[in-house]
Amino acid sequence: MATEWAVNTPKGQVRLGDLSLDTLCDLEQETGDEWWNIAAHPFRKAKTARSVYAAACRFIKCEPADLTLRDLVETFEQVEEDMPQLYEGGIPKASSEAGSETPGSSGEPSDSTGHPTSPDDNRSET
Repeated sequence: MATEWAVNTPKGQVRLGDLSLDTLCDLEQETGDEWWNIAAHPFRKAKTARSVYAAACRFIKCEPADLTLRDLVETFEQVEEDMPQLYEGGIPKASSEAGSETPGSSGEPSDSTGHPTSPDDNRSET
């Protein structure tokens, strides 16, 4: 499963993917980095880490704490992406509705041999 960066703030965790485009534009202007680089490497530079942390705190409406270099490891965390894995008609399916099917599953019973692979397998008995 894919991962994404999240920021642990005094009031809880904020995923970078939840920040608005306006916030990303502000971060680009503050840091001089492009949004995709910020999302991929939120603490590559101290200036970027400080700005991303402050943006996450604004998002969750809390006062940012003073961070130290040691705090970065606990503040920035990679978490599993929370995007849906299954879709039906272009609409995400809840995981409880998904059952045991996987995105690559044909839905055939587990004892099925699948689609025949040779013409001989298609013979009907006479």
